[in-house]
Amino acid sequence: MVEALQIFQSSDYSEHTFTEGLANSDPTGFGWIVDVLEDAVDPIPRNLIPIMRIDESSVACAVGLFEDEIDADDNAEYALKVVRWHVGRVPEQYQGELLDVDAFMFLESAYKAIDKREENKNSVMKLAAKYQADFIANGSRPKSTDLRPVQLACQNVIIGLATLYQDQFFDGLRVPAYTTCQVPHLAANEGDRAMTAMLLCDAFQNGGTMEVRFGPHYGEKSVPPSLMSYARSLGVEIGYEDEFAITPREARQLFLAVTPMPDDLEGRSMDVIDRGVISPERLCFSLMSGIWSAVELDYILATSSKVATIMNGGSSTEMRRARLSELETCRSAIMSGMLIKRLDNNDHAAGMNENVRVFEDGTDKSTWSISEEDGVLAIATSWEGRLHWANPADDRADLEPEQGLIIVPRSLPTAADFTLVSTLKSEYPSMTIALLTTSDMAALVPPETPLLTCPLRMGEIDQEAERRLSSLRVGRT
Repeated sequence: MVEALQIFQSSDYSEHTFTEGLANSDPTGFGWIVDVLEDAVDPIPRNLIPIMRIDESSVACAVGLFEDEIDADDNAEYALKVVRWHVGRVPEQYQGELLDVDAFMFLESAYKAIDKREENKNSVMKLAAKYQADFIANGSRPKSTDLRPVQLACQNVIIGLATLYQDQFFDGLRVPAYTTCQVPHLAANEGDRAMTAMLLCDAFQNGGTMEVRFGPHYGEKSVPPSLMSYARSLGVEIGYEDEFAITPREARQLFLAVTPMPDDLEGRSMDVIDRGVISPERLCFSLMSGIWSAVELDYILATSSKVATIMNGGSSTEMRRARLSELETCRSAIMSGMLIKRLDNNDHAAGMNENVRVFEDGTDKSTWSISEEDGVLAIATSWEGRLHWANPADDRADLEPEQGLIIVPRSLPTAADFTLVSTLKSEYPSMTIALLTTSDMAALVPPETPLLTCPLRMGEIDQEAERRLSSLRVGRT
């Protein structure tokens, strides 16, 4: 590999002997790679070695060392990382995405995956026809122990196929068929990321041990090579403790790696996991299944002493005081999540007089910080102008460009909360400060207190909180 790197860096790689005999029109040959890279919008860096075609508009490249970084006396093999280089124009963060941490293992995994792709595809399609007749045509739902086909697609392009069921013989998830692919319009390894999240959520929801075994029960198969390659890119090793399965320990590490979390939420999550308050799979499942959004879960972890009971579905109705405390936390979290979701939708055309209104994917992620002591959220958002849910006559609810927002979410506001808002206004005069409460509590707020009124009544928020809590009453207790 070092010798190849030195050849590449000596002059133009398209002139060397190992490209001879490969027709440039061959979409699987090195000549094709040379041609498309010559026309790339972003010139390929000198330390990237093209090693494989990913799709019609991107190439896998090994990340080599520059000449002054190579020790001529060192004969050890270099484990070169592999990145994806796009020929066309893509957002900066997607150019050079990591595919694997070892070029040799990446190529081995890629060829194994391609070799089994048609077999896995046929297996899924065969089951799909049977599943249509047995369940969809009859309007019935399959049990967790029934073999089910899964198809993942984006923009009508299939990126993943699998079959799965809960295997009672080892109390875990069985995956007889698994295949994914890379596509030009999605990020690197997106098919494996989405399929991994789906498999692990299913494994948790069905109450097994989180072990995932591959192949039919009468003939074990090794962990899919593309999934192993993806896990390596995340810094997680799978298929080493048992070549035919993702063990429970590996599954928990992988679940944490594929679950996106802001830094503050990740820190609080690791804290409650390390202290044994909740399990990694329960926390990840609540995020990946959409039971709690990132800001809602962050608020619960930051402000509540009853994280364990909330994340396990809440206290029983007989424990009235504990349940009311949990509901108050859930209400504030839900209202905060609703507000941030509205702020992230940067469609400013609502209420304007233009005749034409174009709807596009107009979202811009807000960031937040939560005070653990008083349950206050500081929000950084791109939203400008009148805040959602503000009183139209209140001129204190306008958000200037790059101006911060501080909210005090309370479903049952008290005099102490009104004082807190007043204190925050004096401490942070350049920021917009407001109390956030339900529509049936807004009349109790003094007029001198800036107010954002959630459109839901307390009873409606309680119903939503109960729905979410009941969704967490799954898996192992």
